[in-house]
Amino acid sequence: MISVQGRKGFFSGLIYQEGRSLLHRTHPLVNLLALICFSITAFVTPSAAGMSVLLVVLLLAYWAADLGFGFYLRKLRFILFFGSMIFAAQLFWVKEGSLLWTLQMGSLTLQIWSEGLWGGLRIALRFINVIGASYLFVSVTNPNRLAYALMQAGLPYRAGFMLITALRFIPLFHQELAQIRNAQMAKGIDLEGLSPGKLVRSVKYLLVPLVITVLGRVDTLTVSMEIRAFGLHDEREYLETQRLTGRERMILVALPVLFSVFAVVFFRKG
Repeated sequence: MISVQGRKGFFSGLIYQEGRSLLHRTHPLVNLLALICFSITAFVTPSAAGMSVLLVVLLLAYWAADLGFGFYLRKLRFILFFGSMIFAAQLFWVKEGSLLWTLQMGSLTLQIWSEGLWGGLRIALRFINVIGASYLFVSVTNPNRLAYALMQAGLPYRAGFMLITALRFIPLFHQELAQIRNAQMAKGIDLEGLSPGKLVRSVKYLLVPLVITVLGRVDTLTVSMEIRAFGLHDEREYLETQRLTGRERMILVALPVLFSVFAVVFFRKG
């Protein structure tokens, strides 16, 4: 088994969270289809009311995954802040629709128009919903099960191995970058700040050692794959078979229908 659990604090919202909830135990393809349907619905729904309903559904999904609202707020606080900035930008810059509110402060005039208000809500909620759904999918879907399910569904196992390798090494490389950074700072090299000089210094003392480490790991992995004759056969055997239950097959059929009905209803209201 390949674990993508990283060191605490590294990609803390972008790794699989162990759990026994219903969403954790659901077939990975069902979770993947739910993410795709949810994201498409978020993009095609034109009303802020529809976006709000989707947000409620998303929060309930976090609760059903035993992650809770605290996990949502903690992991997505930057996304929520960025979404509020998108809303504020639309609110004060879009001058279309009907005038709702005016504030005069000397030579500065602030106006809120209806299109800026509702358009800002739509864009901000769409952004938060899509990113939040992606976080939830990553948190409840075991990457190994997902890769094996895709391969057993028809994805070439060579491409599936690329997916597993990427999921495995992303947190590992991030951890190694932190170790290199700590080692360089222990030597007295100042890497804090965002000045151009420190940026160049960071590239020299962080990225160069990291690239060397990455190339070494890739070379080791390549040798291991050649020794095991990876890719020799067109098909491969699996230690675990990801089978769809009858209920999950019904969900796969029902999900596109439900989200399509939802999008049509709120499209008319929009």
